[in-house]
Amino acid sequence: MTDAETTVAVDLSCSGLSVASASASAVLSPVVAPTSVLAGADGSALPPGGDRIECSDRVDTIATRYPDRCLPDPMARAHRDRTDVAGLSVPVAELLAAPISRALRWSGAGEGDGVVLIVPSDWGATRTARMVSAAQGLGASPRIVRAALVTAEALPSSSARWAVCVEACATRTAVSLVERTRGELTLIDRTIVHRWDPCRDSMRDDEVSRVLESVTALRRGRREAGTGSTEVLARGRNAERVVDACDQARLLSFVVPDLAPVEVALRLHEGVRLDRTSSP
Repeated sequence: MTDAETTVAVDLSCSGLSVASASASAVLSPVVAPTSVLAGADGSALPPGGDRIECSDRVDTIATRYPDRCLPDPMARAHRDRTDVAGLSVPVAELLAAPISRALRWSGAGEGDGVVLIVPSDWGATRTARMVSAAQGLGASPRIVRAALVTAEALPSSSARWAVCVEACATRTAVSLVERTRGELTLIDRTIVHRWDPCRDSMRDDEVSRVLESVTALRRGRREAGTGSTEVLARGRNAERVVDACDQARLLSFVVPDLAPVEVALRLHEGVRLDRTSSP
């Protein structure tokens, strides 16, 4: 991180696009589409050398008419070098930059301004480096924070030593165990639950029960978490269902509002408490 003042935090972790600045916060659409396809849809001409990928209000409108030409979860392609968008093969760097660019436009951030990027908790070095490169290509000074860490701080009422953070995106759910100690947050372990498990009956929707199994497994894997003060914090696509399942299992659980993690990231970005991650 450079000495640039952070002006915006951007959450890309749950197939959404939440943005917070010092003066306001909002949930934007993450929809991404190639402008060359949009040019055919709205009759306008695409200038030579124009960007092929766009994330904007205009795309939101076009996506309602041509959903097959858009990507509702562009972050899911972050592990690839290139990907197909509406028949076009484009570098993933362009794809990653599009929602960040929209967030920077919304916040009014300028060249060299700092930005905190909240990424899925299961991302490793490769995808994280690509996200950093995409933000730097837009002139921003990025800092990466994994979603579980800010999710664990998202609710003022949260006080348990252990937090199990559930992040549900369009295709899968990340379940992470976070420890709070002496004002610091440490990501202890994490697991992934796919929306559909090919090893099970594909006709039965058992995603929430498998998420609950992962919550239980993470707690058991850390004796202190299994027997001590623990809460489950759910956000994203199936948060309400996860909390309902936790209630039935007598686990303390809460739904985390979309804007809460990004507002926490903006407020706490200067401290080291969001940087610690153990090696799962």
